[in-house]
Amino acid sequence: MSLSDTLVFDERLYDAQVLQKAAYRSINALTVDIVSDGGQLICALSSNIDVDEQSFLHAVQEFKKDALDYQLRHRLAIETLPIKNLILGLAFSKTGLTSE
Repeated sequence: MSLSDTLVFDERLYDAQVLQKAAYRSINALTVDIVSDGGQLICALSSNIDVDEQSFLHAVQEFKKDALDYQLRHRLAIETLPIKNLILGLAFSKTGLTSE
């Protein structure tokens, strides 16, 4: 018996790459098809073979949590990129590898 669900994410809040990462993490229980439509990312989730209903529902919940987790990590990486580059620049400026 194949189970399915559809989740809709706003493209202003979620990146497709983030949903792909969450889909990959759920690959043992779910198959996820992601489509962009009118500012929304539509995720069609279907159960893998031999996945019972309880396991499917759990996997859907985990997919939602992972999507939020990866989106927050993505946003944090973007926000801290200038600081990261500054720290790396300072660290490598003192190595003597570049000429003054």
